[in-house]
Amino acid sequence: MPRRQKPRGYSPKAREAHPGVTISNERGVIVLRWREELPGGRKGRRRKEVVKDAAGRLVLTRSGAEAHAVAKAKELERDRIALKGTDHTDESDPGASWDKLRTEHREQLRRKGKSERTVDVYDQAWLFVDAWPSRPMLPKLLSLKALEDFAAFVAAKPHKDTGARLSPHYVALVLRHFKALLNFGRRRLKCVRLDAETVADGLTPPVRGTTEPVVLPTAKLKAILDAAATRDVEIDGSEVFPLLAFLILTGCRRGEAERLRWSPSKPSARESWPDFDGGRLLIYAGKTSRQRVVPFDNRPVLRELLLSLRKRVDVEALPFVFGGARPLAISKRGETGDERGRSLKRALYDVREATGADWALKDLRSTTASFLANSQLYGSDLYSLAGQLGHDYAVLVKHYAGHFTLPPRQAHAQTVEEVLGIEKILEAWQNQQAGRGGKLHRLRGRA
Repeated sequence: MPRRQKPRGYSPKAREAHPGVTISNERGVIVLRWREELPGGRKGRRRKEVVKDAAGRLVLTRSGAEAHAVAKAKELERDRIALKGTDHTDESDPGASWDKLRTEHREQLRRKGKSERTVDVYDQAWLFVDAWPSRPMLPKLLSLKALEDFAAFVAAKPHKDTGARLSPHYVALVLRHFKALLNFGRRRLKCVRLDAETVADGLTPPVRGTTEPVVLPTAKLKAILDAAATRDVEIDGSEVFPLLAFLILTGCRRGEAERLRWSPSKPSARESWPDFDGGRLLIYAGKTSRQRVVPFDNRPVLRELLLSLRKRVDVEALPFVFGGARPLAISKRGETGDERGRSLKRALYDVREATGADWALKDLRSTTASFLANSQLYGSDLYSLAGQLGHDYAVLVKHYAGHFTLPPRQAHAQTVEEVLGIEKILEAWQNQQAGRGGKLHRLRGRA
């Protein structure tokens, strides 16, 4: 039997009565949907509005929302007519210079209602274009080979502070913004002769070496934690050791650690917090939109670490364990000003410099997965381990299980701390913290 078609709220009759506006039922609430008008007849963002009557009561039927949809359609038509005369149409200029292309693109962003901050972000790509040594004299001289050369130039450019290569995410951001600049020149000024497909192919981010996960040895984990503890002692307000220890013991992503709260903001919230009474850690992953459970029974030191942090703070004033998602201003040590010199980014620079090696926060996650997947702590129950780490089971088996050999003592250990081989340095930090009073400062901004 054929499936009954679900009503979409935009039948031919509705399209004629209120063009451009649809009526939807979202869990019993009637809403109107439309796309805002922009100069030149272009369509902007999708908008929606809950339908209410003159007394402010919700309209609960589609028929009752018809009059509101018709009124909204007439309003959109008036906007469309008013914006017809504001269209900005520059004549094509095949010989436009790079400066003109950049200026026209900036003006186009402003006409579309983009903020100055967004315009400045797009300008990050221009900084690389300006420094590109083999840049053609004019945009019309661009070729596929030239675009590939620019992609390689951005990927190989060193960081201005550390000298290390730029992250793949930032390289992709720059190339994406440069592609938007070229596509604008191709459509509006006709100063880029390449088609959209060639532009996309030429600005594909280069593939970096191996994509296999990095596994840091136990000695490297100890060196990282030791450098973090030393930094916390030398710099007032630094608390990078507990954050790195938390990431190593749980295998959490950076964003999951930043958003860890002391308690949920409301019942059944899609958030992360330690449930000390239940003996577990609840982690909500924005990447997978799922909440997972990490037990404390095989991570006893992790439980004590979180308890020691909670004793030193006012959880009402500081609801986030590691300060929340708002980053501090990035600065070097010694600079004055509010919240300066205590950013997570600066702290990681210092720890990497002290360990004499380059490693990323995601390497801690892959290291934890490799150690636990090849230990006897979980045995053949890799489904539980995948659920606790927030990994897909197939990914865990393919990339982590069976690819790493642990020393016998660590392979047969009964706790995560012992499997990783860092239980002694964690216990030493706990003993050092005993009796330490005062207010705990955060690496990140307050909530």
